Amino acid sequence: MDLLEKCRAYMRADEARDVGLYPYYPAFQGPAEGGQAVLDGAEVCMLGSNNYRALSVNMQVIGAAQDAIALYGTSATGSRLLNGNLDLHEELEADLADFFGYEAALVFATGYMTNLGVVSALAGSGDLVYLDEKAHASLIDGARLAKASGAVVRWFGHNDPGDLARQLAAAPTQSVLVATDGVFSMEGDLAPVSELVAICEEYGATLLVDDAHGVGVFGRGRGVIEQAGMQGRVPLMTLTFGKSLASQGGAVLADAKTIDFLRHTSRPQIFSAGLSPADTAAAHAALREIRRRADAEPDALAAAEHLRRALDALGYDVAGSASPVLRVRFPDQVAMLSAQRILVDHGVYTNAVLPPACEGYQLRIACTDAHTPDVLEAAIGVFASLREDLLPRYRQAA
Repeated sequence: MDLLEKCRAYMRADEARDVGLYPYYPAFQGPAEGGQAVLDGAEVCMLGSNNYRALSVNMQVIGAAQDAIALYGTSATGSRLLNGNLDLHEELEADLADFFGYEAALVFATGYMTNLGVVSALAGSGDLVYLDEKAHASLIDGARLAKASGAVVRWFGHNDPGDLARQLAAAPTQSVLVATDGVFSMEGDLAPVSELVAICEEYGATLLVDDAHGVGVFGRGRGVIEQAGMQGRVPLMTLTFGKSLASQGGAVLADAKTIDFLRHTSRPQIFSAGLSPADTAAAHAALREIRRRADAEPDALAAAEHLRRALDALGYDVAGSASPVLRVRFPDQVAMLSAQRILVDHGVYTNAVLPPACEGYQLRIACTDAHTPDVLEAAIGVFASLREDLLPRYRQAA
């Protein structure tokens, strides 16, 4: 049987394209500056970006990337284990460890590879891995690799410390890794970090918090661990540079011996080229900017709450959270894709999200520091003008 026959038989994307509702891989022209972006030659309000602190267009961040290219070239051109390790990497790691309060840090080429490399290196034969049922795909895939090495993988209810405690109480005595997102990217809700810490300490489990969407936003920029007052009590923290840190890459923070172990055993680290000089320098400059702004409440949080209240008042089925992420829910796929297309045509870009990435059908909205009151009011005006086009879809499904 032809291995590629499944590819030729795949029609789901074509079906959406045929009716003009395919929402994925849009080609933006230029950055999303000031909350605005250019799509197909037209300006749109960007309500889909994870650029929470709006640092991807910060001149200090851009300048740091440009200077790094001028001095180091465009690539590390090799694995960090061998010839691709730069002083830029080690300087960033030292500052990450200092800012987040850990002994050491290790930079990876992407945030996805960070979780993949940490979970698969630390868990193996004889170990148990417990994942929140809505954990990010990178944690899930890391657990799959760990399972291939003999680890047992189990799930606990989303943000349900009681379920985790019940399972750990009944589990055999062996080494345990518990992994959760800090801020769940599709729902926008925060993990109950303090309760998870208490349970893991009671049962001798090692807790990993992936704070990709919390860093830069919560806890004076240090994320949900700091927000929960649990600094020093979460053994493993991972993060990505692709959100608030306005770059590419990721890192794990832990005690020095754990980081040294990962440096020499994590396959995604060892067998990948080092993070590029430009990306490393940009992430470092963004970290410095977040440290400088530590005492200021991110505008993204106020923007998200204002938008949630406005959409709710207009009659949209909006699910908010304590984070910059909110969701507008729809009864079915066609209704959601149609709404996304209509909004884009009227100058507002949102992310169309389908199962299994989330429950149900939703437009995922992310607010940033670039969403000024004027930008938000313009977007709200579009949602208001389209009520008659979009809201009947709720009533028809009721």
